[in-house]
Amino acid sequence: MTLIAVEGAAGCGKTVRLMELVSQTIEESPLLDGQRVLALTFMHGARRRLNEKLRGIEAVRGRVECVTVDSFAQRLLRRWRGLARALGMPPLQPDQYDEQCDWAGALLECPEVRAWVAISFPVVLVDESQDLKPERLRMVSALAESVSLLVAADEFQCLSQELRPNPCVTWLRAACKPVVLTEVRRTDVQALLTAAATIRGGGVAQNGQGFKVFAAKGMPMAGVYLANALAWRKGGNAAVITPSLKGGFAQKVVARVGQGPCGKQQNGPYTIRWEQSDSDEVAELIEMLELGNDVTAVEAVTALQRLPHSGAVREVISWVRRQARTGAATSFGRQEVEKAIARQVQLRRQRYAADHATFSAMTVQQAKNREFDGVVVLWPYQVGGDDEHKRRLLYNAITRARRWCTVVLQSEDLLKGAPFA
Repeated sequence: MTLIAVEGAAGCGKTVRLMELVSQTIEESPLLDGQRVLALTFMHGARRRLNEKLRGIEAVRGRVECVTVDSFAQRLLRRWRGLARALGMPPLQPDQYDEQCDWAGALLECPEVRAWVAISFPVVLVDESQDLKPERLRMVSALAESVSLLVAADEFQCLSQELRPNPCVTWLRAACKPVVLTEVRRTDVQALLTAAATIRGGGVAQNGQGFKVFAAKGMPMAGVYLANALAWRKGGNAAVITPSLKGGFAQKVVARVGQGPCGKQQNGPYTIRWEQSDSDEVAELIEMLELGNDVTAVEAVTALQRLPHSGAVREVISWVRRQARTGAATSFGRQEVEKAIARQVQLRRQRYAADHATFSAMTVQQAKNREFDGVVVLWPYQVGGDDEHKRRLLYNAITRARRWCTVVLQSEDLLKGAPFA
């Protein structure tokens, strides 16, 4: 039907333009009874933020479904299980996400499946599409045959070295003429704008008012730089962003700033909350779970109650009790309980947004598609990838900032290599 692509650097308003295109599309072709707009993202965090933006569009309020591509793939495979088997799909494990998306793409290449989707979702939008692997791109490109497809992408914000050249951007440019946005709206701080453009162009960013690079001589000095940046921020929130957690540099610096005042100015302490991914939270809970195999419901509940209190743990406890009460299970294996924990952690991440902390710490990947008043980038020795990858990591970190950004290197030696030389 219709394919419209939007390209642009970080902060140029690609998502805002998608919202405008949704409004325009609905105005030209109003939704019928029972129809909704389908919004697809790669990550759950991006899904929550996109859902919030879509709520602001009066024409589609209450008529939007925002899910990850993986979730949509699983829905298609459940609905069209028989056809998928007829096409040759083998039995798939729940965690075989790439394979699930590939077979969902095969289903969407069938006219009857595309028509089924289009009846419910005549308009589909995809944000941050540069992150789509070929398996997920197969789904999106097939949808273009039957729906009004609105897609936003920026190749330089893709952090997977395997996706170079970027398959989605290559497809978009071949299938249509993308709308290219050039004006950055996120910030008007010239030093930030210049630094981002320079890094994107392969150059070395220079210090200016609102953008600074400091090379620390050890962890204590890095802590001083971080504490000073937070003290001098002049209000607003701030994020500590790191390209790598390996070696523990970022964690140690954040911990030091939380322990007490730092440096001559005695700035601090500051409580900085680390954000966790689904896999990190699951791994942490499973490691603390003291549970054997083939235990009773009482034993399983007792073990779960020893874990840190959280919504996911409460849901698993309720599930165990419900299984026992209904007679669905009389004993529980450790692997079964671990799967229940993983399932509930994922479900709660899908349903509830993270707390809005004044100071938060995260990886570059976790910071994608977000923005903060200020950003402190903690750059350790252990950053993998080629020079291009390192430039993209730094670019994706500093472009999260609206007002200021401070980059703190673990050592002066890092000034001799990319992306700082």
